[in-house]
Amino acid sequence: MEERTGLEHIVEQIHNLVEAENIQVGEKLPSERYLKDKLNVSRQSVREALRALELLGIIYVRRGEGTFLADIDNHQLFQLIGKYLIRTKRQQDEIIEIKEMIENHVRAKHGDRDMSVYDDDNQILKKIHVLLDKYSRAFNS
Repeated sequence: MEERTGLEHIVEQIHNLVEAENIQVGEKLPSERYLKDKLNVSRQSVREALRALELLGIIYVRRGEGTFLADIDNHQLFQLIGKYLIRTKRQQDEIIEIKEMIENHVRAKHGDRDMSVYDDDNQILKKIHVLLDKYSRAFNS
């Protein structure tokens, strides 16, 4: 089993807290002091974890207001990752192939040749398709 760092453990605990307290995109996260006490870690450790989450685009900070849960689906991090992950024409073609497989699956599932992935009710499938599209566009930019 892979060992996690203290930072990874705290990030996971913050994720679990967000889930448990049903914090939604745009809503404020608990204060650093609350997180420190709840997670039984130092305030510096909480700050380090929050900085990591901010760099990943999972949260954002408004000075004087607090820390909020971000809408990661629209974060530019995906384009940046895409530029590093998809470096060859072959990888680009593989991304396109996977996108087409998803599109064909949705059409077959519904028996509708014109149905879009975005009309399907599978939210995870939609997110994967959007992510692949972002990676594909990052390669072409």
